[in-house]
Amino acid sequence: MQAGKYYPTTLPALALCVTLACSGGNAMAQAADKAAPQASSAARHGKVKPADTANLVSHLRRVITDETNDTPPRVLNAFVAKYQQRALDAGIDDLDRQTQYVLLALYTSGKAMEQPQFIAMMKNPPASLDAFYDALHALPNTVWEAGPPLWDAQAK
Repeated sequence: MQAGKYYPTTLPALALCVTLACSGGNAMAQAADKAAPQASSAARHGKVKPADTANLVSHLRRVITDETNDTPPRVLNAFVAKYQQRALDAGIDDLDRQTQYVLLALYTSGKAMEQPQFIAMMKNPPASLDAFYDALHALPNTVWEAGPPLWDAQAK
């Protein structure tokens, strides 16, 4: 594997680490998430709050430290806010699934979100973290390779 090049086979491992970091291994929380999906925050709030974006950025900085450090803060914050809002608009109202959604966006500079397979999946996104994770990683490699990672795109 070349430095700076991300292959689809390495991305699921990264996402698994993120999933474990987000869930903290709390089976009760995961069971609650599977049992009763809450009403969408989009219906309750309409727009992502700056504090929510700051929380997600902070979490991403802990999970993919090197990559987020390679991205100017202004660019990272604006990008995360944009894709967090898109996730919220699609009914992804919890931090764990938003993290998975934004990670895919970050690793493809948002190009994955334009792919027909991703669009089809998001018409009825899985409500549980496990099912959402599985659906994302069942997407073909063309989705995961749709664009360069944001930090690589910014370096050019």
